[in-house]
Amino acid sequence: MTLAPVIGYFTANSGKTMQHDTLKSIVLLVGSLFLLFLVAAKPDFLRPTLPGGQDPSGESAEAAEGGPSPAHAGVVAANMSFYDLMIEFGFDAPSIGLIEKAVRNVYDFRKIYPGQRYEVFAAEDGSVESMRFTERGDEAYIDINFKDGAVSAEKKEYEYDLRLCPAGGTIATNLFATLDAAGIPQELGHKLADLFAWDIDFHNDMRRGDYFRMIYEEKTRRGDGAKKLGRIVAAEFYARGKSHYAFMFDNGAGGADYFDENGKALRKQLLRAPLSFTRISSSFSHRRFHPVLHHYAPHYGVDYAAPTGTPIMSTGNGTVVAAEHKGGNGKYVKIKHPNGYVTYYLHLSRYGKGIRAGAHVNQGQIIGYVGSTGYATGPHLDYRVQKNGRFVNPRTISLPPADPVSRTNMASFIDLRDRHLSRLSSIARGGDGTALAAGGSSDGGPGDPRTDGAARGASR
Repeated sequence: MTLAPVIGYFTANSGKTMQHDTLKSIVLLVGSLFLLFLVAAKPDFLRPTLPGGQDPSGESAEAAEGGPSPAHAGVVAANMSFYDLMIEFGFDAPSIGLIEKAVRNVYDFRKIYPGQRYEVFAAEDGSVESMRFTERGDEAYIDINFKDGAVSAEKKEYEYDLRLCPAGGTIATNLFATLDAAGIPQELGHKLADLFAWDIDFHNDMRRGDYFRMIYEEKTRRGDGAKKLGRIVAAEFYARGKSHYAFMFDNGAGGADYFDENGKALRKQLLRAPLSFTRISSSFSHRRFHPVLHHYAPHYGVDYAAPTGTPIMSTGNGTVVAAEHKGGNGKYVKIKHPNGYVTYYLHLSRYGKGIRAGAHVNQGQIIGYVGSTGYATGPHLDYRVQKNGRFVNPRTISLPPADPVSRTNMASFIDLRDRHLSRLSSIARGGDGTALAAGGSSDGGPGDPRTDGAARGASR
């Protein structure tokens, strides 16, 4: 009896609650049915209809091969986001969110960049059927497809045909002026300098009358015929009375590398210099008059004068020990390398992305930018090298090389080297830009990159 009022109270309120919940359920059900009706009435909500007419600039590789032509093609404008671009083609905000989520594991569209090429393909009814975004380097593209209200994405590689081309020149003032005079792309100059960066000091070793000769890949994209430069497969650089050679060869260590005429690796544990083509303003010295402190003291580095913001590379693989602001060093980075080497980079304006104590860096990775922090009278990099705890001259230190061509592969290397030496000797030092007679042959001859070990695996 004593529980009856309690039970009655509970029952009365639960009845009101049940009525309220029933009304909520009915409202939710009606709302859900209404949304389903909207979706059913608009099955292509992910596929807006494109305006008629084809952009004549939008011919793609597939279109040139007889496949479908893009309804629209262009490049990403400055300050344009993926959202902005998709809005232009009629996608609504929810659809854009679904696309970004579906594609995230293949490509992060927050990384689209000005100048990035894209193509939009239409279905028979005029709705968007697929899109393509070319990645940096034009080697691959992201293929996005819209079918049955679903989104799928796949990264695909363009296919290229290769031919081998010669280039040569004689130094009058500097490497890049010679390239300009010969009509040779500047990109090849950078590739050439990177090849010999361990053995040739391009700041000081150039003399009038020195020369270079090289054989490089020209890549032609199948379908639309777009061309781009590939790798240098063989090169000779004559400097300070000596010819330096580089031959690309697959030594079975995970990809092709470069070796000299004796099969020794060109790649050393450390690069000769951490930045490209600047002026040395102060050399390694045990007694130098300090321009800020105004007294004589050792200078255990090489100063490279360069504009503020010039990228600085790590000269070798290693681990960042310090990336901080410290006294006269200003902002500096200290990196520990294998075999007792430590490198220092002083007076930076800022650090490279992800550069902090404990971070692993690779040879050639950007670790900072030239500045004038600390004791500096102007923008420059003070680069220092320690070997087993003692500072050494970065310009004269003998650097240990990577592994040479193996005994197993030496016969194949010598055969390839001799063929390339014959080709190099026939290249005029002025360079006329014409292709080698055997280059790009389709019959598997000596110039065919499909049979040359130097270019093995290059065609995609």
